Amino acid sequence: MTSPGKLRVVQYGVGPIGLAAIRAILARRDLELVGAIDIDPDKQQRDVADLAGLTRPSGIRVSDRPEEVLGVGQPDVVLHSTQSRLDDVFPQLRVCLEAKASVVSTCEELLLPSVRHPRLARELDALARSREAVVLGTGVNPGFVMDTMALVSTSPCLEVRSILVERVVNAATRRQPLQKKVGAGMTPAEFRRGAKKGQLGHVGLLESLHLVAHGLGWKLDRVTEKLTPVLAKKSVRTPYLTVKAGQVAGIHHVCRGLRNGKEALKLDLQMFVGAKKPFDRISVRGNPSLDILFEGGVAGDEATVGMLLSMAHGVVGLRPGLRTMVDSTLPRFRGEA
Repeated sequence: MTSPGKLRVVQYGVGPIGLAAIRAILARRDLELVGAIDIDPDKQQRDVADLAGLTRPSGIRVSDRPEEVLGVGQPDVVLHSTQSRLDDVFPQLRVCLEAKASVVSTCEELLLPSVRHPRLARELDALARSREAVVLGTGVNPGFVMDTMALVSTSPCLEVRSILVERVVNAATRRQPLQKKVGAGMTPAEFRRGAKKGQLGHVGLLESLHLVAHGLGWKLDRVTEKLTPVLAKKSVRTPYLTVKAGQVAGIHHVCRGLRNGKEALKLDLQMFVGAKKPFDRISVRGNPSLDILFEGGVAGDEATVGMLLSMAHGVVGLRPGLRTMVDSTLPRFRGEA
């Protein structure tokens, strides 16, 4: 991989996050966009600058042939933003690694894939090591607020007894796929059916809980997870849909981890359209105890792109294989706009 400096980057997935990443990459001096991959037939052979709403052509056109794009572009890093489930994106990750390109992905289950997919995690690790590449899952959540930042917050502590992370997100400010993922506009009965099938909720919350425990060296006795709908008290309209009073506005998703019979970790996420006062709060109980508040919350889509670009540099120098945010150097802004 190229040493720190200008990195050659391919964007895999040209949806809302991918297009935002492309706009950011094209504005940076430390990154060079050398390819774009997406299966959408309406985007084929279109200049990514045109799709991203930019006036100056980039010369990079979207292709649904990843092997060809990776072979011609010879990227140092692939920024990957397609789907949330590891088994869905595994073939995409594999083709990138086989091309000896490292991958930084927003796939939520990739944050700590051994939680749900131990076999796929082993396969990814072996393939990445054989190609001297790195594969890493990150984002704003999971990837930053409810796991990495929670771990960083414990740095000055002599003792940590428990951690509570609370996040309230106004989903009306987020992209359409996320609003659908939290069930906005559904009836309560539709929500229950979707939740039972695993189609709703915040993918990655369980991985965040386990990553925090892993980072602290804690072995949890038991983990619980609860997902309930948040119902709208009055009609709420977003650019994509309208939620009527009594319909589902979003989710309240909670994961708890017990250690030595006591609750040691709690991740409490409320994500619904119409949330009035978004915030993120990390509360560490120990010596010393700490409370960190992000008023207004961390901007979701922009911060996701920011983490992708930061970790494009962050994987440089990491030992080849499947890595997590615990393995990475300090995440930070690295590029010059």
